[in-house]
Amino acid sequence: MTDYEAIVIGSGAGGLSSALSLSRKGFSVLLLEAMPSFGGYLNPFSRNSYKFDTGLHYLGELNKGQRFWLLLDSLGIADKVEFIELDPDGFDRYIFGDFEYRLCKGKERFREGLLKAFPKEERGIAKFLKVSEKMVKAMGASTSTQGGVLGMMGFLLKHPVMLKYSRVPYQKLLDEVTSDKGLQSVLSANWGTYGLPPTRASVIIAMGVLNHYLSGAHYPRGGSGAFRDAFLNALWSHGADTKNNSRVVRIDKIGSEFSVETKSGETYTARTVISGVDPVYTLGRMVNSKIVPPKIRKKVKLLRPSIGAFYAFIGTDLDLPSMGITDANVHYYDDFDSNRIYDSITASRLPEKFAGYFITSPSVKDPKGGHAPRNHHTVEILTFLGYGPFEKWAGSPSMKRGEEYESLKKTVGQRLVKAAEKFIPNLSEHMTYVEYATPLSNEYWVNAVRGGCYGPEQTPDQVGPGRFTTFTAGIEGLFLVGAGTLGGGIMPCVASGVLVGEKVAKLLTAKS
Repeated sequence: MTDYEAIVIGSGAGGLSSALSLSRKGFSVLLLEAMPSFGGYLNPFSRNSYKFDTGLHYLGELNKGQRFWLLLDSLGIADKVEFIELDPDGFDRYIFGDFEYRLCKGKERFREGLLKAFPKEERGIAKFLKVSEKMVKAMGASTSTQGGVLGMMGFLLKHPVMLKYSRVPYQKLLDEVTSDKGLQSVLSANWGTYGLPPTRASVIIAMGVLNHYLSGAHYPRGGSGAFRDAFLNALWSHGADTKNNSRVVRIDKIGSEFSVETKSGETYTARTVISGVDPVYTLGRMVNSKIVPPKIRKKVKLLRPSIGAFYAFIGTDLDLPSMGITDANVHYYDDFDSNRIYDSITASRLPEKFAGYFITSPSVKDPKGGHAPRNHHTVEILTFLGYGPFEKWAGSPSMKRGEEYESLKKTVGQRLVKAAEKFIPNLSEHMTYVEYATPLSNEYWVNAVRGGCYGPEQTPDQVGPGRFTTFTAGIEGLFLVGAGTLGGGIMPCVASGVLVGEKVAKLLTAKS
């Protein structure tokens, strides 16, 4: 007799969601987390009375009845977290040199804003919005598509927009609707939320992310930790077992029983296993290679990771609201050429000057959330950065990489803070706390391949069939959730967990 009906590996958004889905249905569940704290990118950290988020900055589709709200409601936690709505008149500030466009809540306001900023581009804007509407409708229908070749053919015949755009980069669509570089840049300005510029990003991902935020943006009161804790409290109330500091090193299957072994030597058995760890690690390192089908091994070897990031987590005594910092996120680019900017900040050499970065302040978004001491604020500045400059320290424990690494990290961090002083003057002189993090931080804390922020990079060939969208890997009873399935980002990961919870429940019920 097995120890559990399901073992879930990794407590990111996908792992938490799948574990909660199953425990709510009455199945015995064990959730294993490699690190001391649960949550993956939902796990905050505290330093010197400041609290910082690591991966959650804002969320969309959270009004009652919308997709993300419905997912949380299906898990029984929609009413367990209070979400603060960010400024509906402009929760994202897209700034290109001296030009600024603010993303407002509502599709009609989006259309009106585009026409006001680009009055000569009415035809192109209309075409873009028409394609967007068709694609969003198709993406919604894709979740109910029956499996197999015939099911896919029927879906594509019914939604030809997917046949046309599913395998091409976003730049192709932008070039079709307009030659205006400013409009193209505004239509792709949130590329930082999926990690690729238009010449490389999947149209499906770009459209999906844009639609996700057009209904408005929210932030959980209390930050990412409050959101994470809603999952954990629900898991415990439904009897799930959770173990931290339990890094899984081997998954095997003998007959119909899985065994899961941790680094500390503990072994647990289960009828099913769900991994929220990147497929490259799950199927390339953890699962016994003898039970992984050759086709799956080949697919895993071809996966390319997404880009990593450099972070500056800052506590400051500056009065940020008086300086114009609001609950709106700042996406800064020094011109309209997003493709050039991406290449400049992800080159093998570290940039002398950052041409693009993201600024957000949790304490301004959530003044009563305990993010900073009285009359202080937190600021988080992010930019994409390649793995190469830090690779020589890969595999070294966090906080123990030596003086050369710390010096390099400090140099890069100071450059980034200096760039952000365009919006927060004299910030470098008013940092009461600062901590910098490189792509190695993602690699160490959340098992991100080469520090990638979004699982496999979201190019046309690695979206849909290029990922593990069926949540399976050719081993009956083994399932995958997280960024390697539906895509990077919190909502896709939660959705993967909910869908896998349903699949596993059917399998367990059928075999009971």
